[in-house]
Amino acid sequence: MRLVHDATPTSPSPGPLARLLLLLALLALLALQACSTVKLAYSNADTLLYWRLDSYVDITAEQAPRVREGLAQFMTWHRRTQLPRYADELQRLRPRLAGEIAPELACTLLEQLRAVVEPPLLEPANWPLLWLASDLSAEQLKHIERKQKVTDTQWKADWLDGTPEQRRERRFDKMLERSEMLYGSLDEPQRQVLREALLTQGAGFDAQRSFNERLRRQQDLRQQLRRIHDDKLPPEAAAALLKSYLERALRQPPDPTQQRYAQTLLREGCAVFARLHNATTPAQRERAMRTLKGYEDDFRQLAGQPAAANGGGASRASSATSAP
Repeated sequence: MRLVHDATPTSPSPGPLARLLLLLALLALLALQACSTVKLAYSNADTLLYWRLDSYVDITAEQAPRVREGLAQFMTWHRRTQLPRYADELQRLRPRLAGEIAPELACTLLEQLRAVVEPPLLEPANWPLLWLASDLSAEQLKHIERKQKVTDTQWKADWLDGTPEQRRERRFDKMLERSEMLYGSLDEPQRQVLREALLTQGAGFDAQRSFNERLRRQQDLRQQLRRIHDDKLPPEAAAALLKSYLERALRQPPDPTQQRYAQTLLREGCAVFARLHNATTPAQRERAMRTLKGYEDDFRQLAGQPAAANGGGASRASSATSAP
């Protein structure tokens, strides 16, 4: 669902360690536009994860071998146990795209997808790099803060800079790009539907409010890492702190006002998706189902399973018109 879900930053990034835990799922389900196929992205995921983590943490020469080993362990676990679950979920989801979708159904499907992806990734038993949280030096903690400030500058450029009209246009462009990944090219009336939906059903997004929440989550992460460092917490205590942080970051902000805001954005995102989907043609919906079938087959092949028979099994390459 998030392949076309509203591109606004409703859930600012939880930070480097959370990103490490979730990036594989995001590579598969959210950010496939960065690569030509799921298999290409996944086959390089350990290297991409290492580079990403290093850019935040500045991994030392002593830490590097153990980090690479942990990433390899994580990839083996993920390939063997999680990819089949993703494939099964896509197989279940695909037929829904054939007909119209109500906003409430869109939210239900999104929650079902999150229920498949998130829980195993939030379990400390599946974190082979948990040790790194206790091994970070004071300088590495400072490096994380500096990196966060760099990414904040880019976030502001994307969502806060410029006139209101420029910000709305950037939001539209991002949503359009993700939508066309799934459905193929949208015609002008469909683009107008998307514009109107973002202006009406997606009007609750407040960039400054989202940015403030992003800063709060970043500070929350730094506080947890600093506590682990200063108190020299054992792995079990460190795991409990980080799991609580992830649950706050991804599911349950501590501020009730922010909780209501997040729920509003979720409902609005589902409404925007449903309105656009219902404006697509049967051919575009068939194309979307073929796209998901291609991803499903890739997941099964990566996991060493046979591709499921049936159902829109034509390759994405034959129908995709906008994927790079």
